[in-house]
Amino acid sequence: NIGRLLDRVEALGLTADTLIFFTSDNGFNCGHHGLWGKGNGTFPLNMYDNSVKVPAIASHPGYIPESVVSDALLSGYDFMPTLLDYLGLENPEHTSLPGRSFAPILQGRAVQGNDHVVVYDEYGPVRMIRTHEWKYVHRYPYGPHELYHLSEDPAERVNLVEQSDLQDVVVPMRAGLQDWFIQYVDPWRDGRHEPV
Repeated sequence: NIGRLLDRVEALGLTADTLIFFTSDNGFNCGHHGLWGKGNGTFPLNMYDNSVKVPAIASHPGYIPESVVSDALLSGYDFMPTLLDYLGLENPEHTSLPGRSFAPILQGRAVQGNDHVVVYDEYGPVRMIRTHEWKYVHRYPYGPHELYHLSEDPAERVNLVEQSDLQDVVVPMRAGLQDWFIQYVDPWRDGRHEPV
């Protein structure tokens, strides 16, 4: 159906004036980790990359370079600031919401991306912070917590959270996750106190 939509946009002569952005709301394990499903396919809920990474494909001929792949760390909360920036519109909420524009990346300009992204689960009290190298998963109130060295273990097979020599990685990641939620969470809708 994506092809049909693109064909219709072209048939209407709107291709040059239309930004197409394809994404999804979640990833999906298709046998990865022995699972069929997403983050709520397990108990406790999981934050495997297969569950949380989503496609993000943008097209606007003449404005967005073709066949460019970016490894920037981006999140769904970056989408609206990007759209506003891309369209040249003001973002009146830019200081109170977590997203930031990745429009320069779409336009093929070299920019510094996020050094981390935070993911939270709508099904319960599990949260994650991820860099290119590390991923830390925190489950309220008791765990189990997880730490993966993604550059050495991209399949997230070895949980390193209990290794004493890696607490210098765990502690700042946990603090960064907590700081993010202190800044952005609505206390009346804070999922860390909700059951799964």
